[in-house]
Amino acid sequence: MERIPFVGLHAHCGVGSPFDGFGYPKDHMEYAYSNGSKALALTDHGNMNGLAYQVMHAKKMQAEGKDFKPIYGVEAYFIPSVEEWKVQLEEFRKDKKLAKQIDKGQSGTTIENEGASKGITKHDINRRRHLVLLAQNQTGLNNLFKMISQSYNGDNFYRYPRIDFSLLEQYGEGIIAASACLGGVYAGCYWENRDEGSEAVLNCMREVTKQFQSTLGDRWYAELQWNNIPEQHELNKYIIQVAGELGVKLISTCDSHYPNPDAWQSRELYKRLGWLGRKPEWASMELPISVEEVGYELYPKNGNQMWASYKHYSQICGVEYDDETILNSITETHDIAFNRIESFAVRKIVWESESREAATHESQAITRLTDDASVWVRHRIDQSGGVI
Repeated sequence: MERIPFVGLHAHCGVGSPFDGFGYPKDHMEYAYSNGSKALALTDHGNMNGLAYQVMHAKKMQAEGKDFKPIYGVEAYFIPSVEEWKVQLEEFRKDKKLAKQIDKGQSGTTIENEGASKGITKHDINRRRHLVLLAQNQTGLNNLFKMISQSYNGDNFYRYPRIDFSLLEQYGEGIIAASACLGGVYAGCYWENRDEGSEAVLNCMREVTKQFQSTLGDRWYAELQWNNIPEQHELNKYIIQVAGELGVKLISTCDSHYPNPDAWQSRELYKRLGWLGRKPEWASMELPISVEEVGYELYPKNGNQMWASYKHYSQICGVEYDDETILNSITETHDIAFNRIESFAVRKIVWESESREAATHESQAITRLTDDASVWVRHRIDQSGGVI
């Protein structure tokens, strides 16, 4: 088969996705380049802490003659309305029995809880859905930082940062969004309605699609993924149907979490270190002996490897798809990366905090970049010292 154009638009590293992503951004970027890719997005959970690493290493690659495009993004935690969720949270706090069902503790570090994202939790007060957001240009990057900063402030933050439609409507310019994984916004419809039947799932997904289209227009994409999880293929089928009905373009992503094919076992060990003392009920502390036992390969793939994953895992799960539809979803990522997302030098990000308390939360986002890395480091040290 000829080379299939593809760009990974959904990826995690150890800097911004602790105990979930593994390796530094430069490791992911270098492997993606050596594997035939000309670009790669970084979309860590709830923050953009890896952005400085992206910017600096992209400059190094450029100096070495490597033509590679960093794409800046985040996999945000999304709920439809923070205002409605806040009312529900306060009601729970008033009831001693219900209060026990709320996730305990607060932290400035976002550590992904896969079970809660997928709906495997005691009550939907703890649920939040994943949403991939990518900056098309400097305006989009500025808006990403504004949304992330707000997500760590006030009513938006309780245990995890949250954004909603209100924030997207306010800061949606220059933003491309996708529906993410089995913890994503479409998956929420699946987990919450599957016991009621297909039509209940589809109706929920149609409503979600219309809301995102109303907010983002044709910058809303439906995301497919490829693994050996049966529920993923059920979700894929629903997504393909709804996308076809409502004119949404499909993309396929590998949702990479480690920098090369050989790092899968190190990432599995790293995940389990994060589970010490708080292992999820659904998880096993035993290390898998092969990547096939894991059921997916989460390194930065090229287009032909994406196609191979699609064919391999759809066959294992006994699910048939239209090949042309899936091929288009793979190549669409390349079109987004090079025709919809601009190449731009990151300029200053304006610090808008009005208090040191807000600044503490906003440190989840990179607040200022300069050509001189030492100046940036001194700036961060001064900020941290002021907060302390």
